[in-house]
Amino acid sequence: MLRIQRHFSTFLLFLGLSFSLNSQAAGSVEMQVESIIRQAMTGYNNAMETDDIAEWLKYFSDNVSRQSPLSNQSGKKDFTEFFTAEFKAFKAQYNVKQIIVHGRTAAVVYTWEAQHKASGDFFKVPMVAIYDMDTSGRFGSVTYYFDTAKLGKYSKDMAGNN
Repeated sequence: MLRIQRHFSTFLLFLGLSFSLNSQAAGSVEMQVESIIRQAMTGYNNAMETDDIAEWLKYFSDNVSRQSPLSNQSGKKDFTEFFTAEFKAFKAQYNVKQIIVHGRTAAVVYTWEAQHKASGDFFKVPMVAIYDMDTSGRFGSVTYYFDTAKLGKYSKDMAGNN
């Protein structure tokens, strides 16, 4: 009987360890996503500062899709064209307030603080962006939510919204 109890105890120990390892594995995916999304937000700001769009684009897969209230892009070419126009029209940065990660998805709450290059006008647009990471470790989709009225007359300078 004592031998059966030991085997049963050992079984329960291994069962507990397997659940523990699975939860750590899920947690480590979320930690990786959070780390990459933080790097990407810094990458956007650095890319704007140095006018090096490649610093931002490297975080996205070749089949990336982008959605917003003003326009949608599908594929790296359209995605690149959109951000090339944004970088040309604005000097901006992401002021991150909060990042929430679940699995391979990150929700980022931030303020897009921008200066319209042609007019010199400054403005701020509160936003939420949902980034979905694909299996390559890059983001395969991003969806932006914001009040389009905050962009006002400058929305025409965003690619895909002419």
